[in-house]
Amino acid sequence: MLEIRAVDRTDDHAAVGSIDTAFETSTIYALVAAATRLDLVPQTLVTPRTKRYPIAEVFAPWSSWERGWIAEDGGVCGFAGVEYEAWHRRLVLWHLYVDRARRREGIGRALLQRVEDHGRTCGATRVWLETSTVNVPGIAAYARLGYTLCGVDAHYYEGTPVADEAAVYLSKPL
Repeated sequence: MLEIRAVDRTDDHAAVGSIDTAFETSTIYALVAAATRLDLVPQTLVTPRTKRYPIAEVFAPWSSWERGWIAEDGGVCGFAGVEYEAWHRRLVLWHLYVDRARRREGIGRALLQRVEDHGRTCGATRVWLETSTVNVPGIAAYARLGYTLCGVDAHYYEGTPVADEAAVYLSKPL
């Protein structure tokens, strides 16, 4: 049975680190910009692309999440980490990972429910997150759960190994 519980940064470090964050997509979004409009246009890839988010970033010194939860069901199969920004009553979802082998089982939904409940308790008016134009499967999953596009940044990843991607921002009112 799936259990969502608070993460212990020390005791759960290795288990969270074992989550397989990889995904494969045969579609990416191209960002098309005009003077007063931004569009995400789906593009089919000739060869599917596999991407793996670096799970070690969860515990990096610069990673500013303040509350986190893990999903367990015979082992850790998911993680979410958030930070509440009181100045604009926003709950920032810094990390949401479901192990590749366990996707489409409701684990992400359960973690996001805990995140959203926490946000309401804090007084947040919305949950906000950032992903990339390559994470088409993730964007589709967030959309199914009520998250909508609220912005993009074509230059966010400049100077990084993923400079060909653009940042996509999604949010959901609470």
